[in-house]
Amino acid sequence: MGKLLEFLVNKKNKVFLVTCLYVHVTSLLFYAYYDAPYLAITNAISSLMYVILLITDKAGSDRNIMIAFIEIIFFSVTCEMLTVGTYGFIFYPLGMVAVIFHLVSTTKAKRALLQLLAIIGTFVIYGVNITGFIPIKSIANDLSEFQAFIVASNLVVTVSTMVYVSFLYMAEQEKNKALLEYNINHDQLTGLYNRRFFYTAIETIRKSTRLFSLAMVDLDNFKRINDTYGHECGDEVLKALSEIFTESLDENDIAVRWGGEEFILFMPGIDEKEAEGRLEHMLEKIRVCEVKFEDKTVTFTATIGLASCDDPHKYEQVINEADQNLYYGKNNGKNRIVTHIPK
Repeated sequence: MGKLLEFLVNKKNKVFLVTCLYVHVTSLLFYAYYDAPYLAITNAISSLMYVILLITDKAGSDRNIMIAFIEIIFFSVTCEMLTVGTYGFIFYPLGMVAVIFHLVSTTKAKRALLQLLAIIGTFVIYGVNITGFIPIKSIANDLSEFQAFIVASNLVVTVSTMVYVSFLYMAEQEKNKALLEYNINHDQLTGLYNRRFFYTAIETIRKSTRLFSLAMVDLDNFKRINDTYGHECGDEVLKALSEIFTESLDENDIAVRWGGEEFILFMPGIDEKEAEGRLEHMLEKIRVCEVKFEDKTVTFTATIGLASCDDPHKYEQVINEADQNLYYGKNNGKNRIVTHIPK
């Protein structure tokens, strides 16, 4: 079911065009069977047009949808004029007045123009209905025997389209909401959590756990990497380091870009010894990591300050302790883990 919903959202243009083709083909067969040749011909021309639109459809392009929209308006007006009576073709342009703003992402001016065209088409059909005007009576078909069925069919197609587009709108809103939340809580370069998320998460985590370990990680000689290879290369190094964090940590751990080339790894539920073993394994991955940038291969190391505590309310104190351990490690060889500063 999830894959179907994803398909309906990601392939909305194709779904819309296929639906229009299906409606025209079934209408073609219906009108041909019940001897309404001009209505059948109109649907045959429309069906051929949709086949062409599907063949030439390009992902992300609204052109074919806009062409289909114009076709729907002219088709509705034409069919209403080829029948004696009212058969609900007015539902199509009326529905498209609402649909167009959510189905295409073109400029507001173009969408407004298309909407105006739909409104004009709606009033033309309404005028035909109330006046009983039939331009060419000799070819108009009296399908009063099937009027209720045709009206209901046109109404169902229009309502179904509007429901589908409403679903697309809600899905787009959910996607935008998720994207906004992601951008609020994540660092844009590395994809790791940011400080804002860390402070929010820590308030929740400390209600469910007491023991935790926290590591401050800093890339060694990062300024030299930027100065030697450029900031773009430095960004790639930060991304590579972040990927190592993601691969090395458990699902309950939190990796945070604290600022610049400095990171925090929050590991709830584990003591200092277990955390140190996990970080040693991670440090080995960092030491052998190679970043390919243009025609160069860049290697790097990191220094880690580690601290643990059994009182999550003291996390700020633990951050400070880990930072002091990191500072000591940076000034005493780098490329290592420091858990306690020698006295």
